[in-house]
Amino acid sequence: MAYARTLPPGPERRAVRTLCLQGRPDRQGVALVTAASMGYLSRGQITPQGEAVACAFLRREGLGL
Repeated sequence: MAYARTLPPGPERRAVRTLCLQGRPDRQGVALVTAASMGYLSRGQITPQGEAVACAFLRREGLGL
């Protein structure tokens, strides 16, 4: 979700948000804490490392961003 916030409004942002929201909502907090502990988020903002990981994940999911 943090990566989705970095995208401008439009179809790409909607596609990323839709993919993220398919997960269990009760696990999103855990995912954010885990991402922060891995250095992918800092102060609620995505880091360059987090952005690279997000892009790789989205390519594997067929979004190609």
